[in-house]
Amino acid sequence: MASGQPPVQGPQGPYPTYQPVYQQPHRQPIEYIRPLVSDVILAIGVIIGLFLVMLASILAGVSDTGSGWDISMALRAFGVFLLTATMFLGGLIRVDMEKWVRVALIFGAVLLISWVGFWLY
Repeated sequence: MASGQPPVQGPQGPYPTYQPVYQQPHRQPIEYIRPLVSDVILAIGVIIGLFLVMLASILAGVSDTGSGWDISMALRAFGVFLLTATMFLGGLIRVDMEKWVRVALIFGAVLLISWVGFWLY
């Protein structure tokens, strides 16, 4: 063995304790929102929206002052907003539904806004 040279070793093989670092595949931001818009959440949004619209109609029918009418219209507006937001989210985000169901949800939300509106005068 010559001086100044490192000792000869065997061939370098894969290290037995080396594990590659696992990196999750890149997800788009919409993939984080899709699980939040499940069938149960859509049903709850529709039920609460319809309940608020019904409660506002009852309150408007029994109120005899202007403030009672204003409170009922605010409840109604929030209920219609919740209904349309739920329908839009269901139509736009839920790609696992059939295409025509999604179109009907969006079309129904547009009709709800245009025919019913948020506030009556």
